[in-house]
Amino acid sequence: MGEWSKLAKRLEDSLRLRTFPVAIKLFENVEEMEKIEKLRKPDFKQTLFQMIGLARVYGWTMGATVEDFISPSCAAIIGLCELSEIFSKGILYAGLWHGKEEDAQKKGESIVTIPAGKYKAVAIGPLSRERFEPDIVIIYGNPAQMQRIINGLQWEDYEPFQFFHVGETGCGDSIARCYITKKPSLSIPCYGERRYGYAMDDELNIAIPSEMIEKLIRGMDGLQRSGIRYPIPYFGMEADQSPGIMAIVTYKHD
Repeated sequence: MGEWSKLAKRLEDSLRLRTFPVAIKLFENVEEMEKIEKLRKPDFKQTLFQMIGLARVYGWTMGATVEDFISPSCAAIIGLCELSEIFSKGILYAGLWHGKEEDAQKKGESIVTIPAGKYKAVAIGPLSRERFEPDIVIIYGNPAQMQRIINGLQWEDYEPFQFFHVGETGCGDSIARCYITKKPSLSIPCYGERRYGYAMDDELNIAIPSEMIEKLIRGMDGLQRSGIRYPIPYFGMEADQSPGIMAIVTYKHD
């Protein structure tokens, strides 16, 4: 502890983020989660992305167990319980999100969850508050900000990233997939995330393993030095682009 607030400030400043980067941690026992300073428990049952919204917009540190979630799928995504058959077999999705039962079943089988049985509680709060050591950091931003994050992660130890979208259930695409693969996971906010978590029309999110945040900062610093920054300056679609391209090349080799 002690460095997360500095890293969060670097992220916020470099990316000019609209909302706080959010730290997420899973706990094997409830008592450890309840030791967190200024922890808020929901006064009523909530969705997972509702809690994330309260953390990233209001700056609250939320703590929850399986009983605090209005939908069992929210708790199942982060491993607090098993995913029930109404979701895993796509029963709920038939006629709602998919016209045929077989398509709904395929969707249910595609949902990614953290395996149940190990974790009993979750804490969600602004990374800058440093109230716990995060497992995952989730950042919301526009497509250009997401591009800068991905470029920053590729600055050293390059690897191509592959992202998935199963449809509704964006939390599985981002949080669960990131946790399982230990790789960054970009997601398009789903309907529920927008309706209950207030994700905006221009926002994407990316879940990043906490151990990769320093690598991200180093990468964005490298991009900054080479003249690749956010916001991206427009050069003009009708203008001769060669001066702008040469300016980047010249800046890099000065």
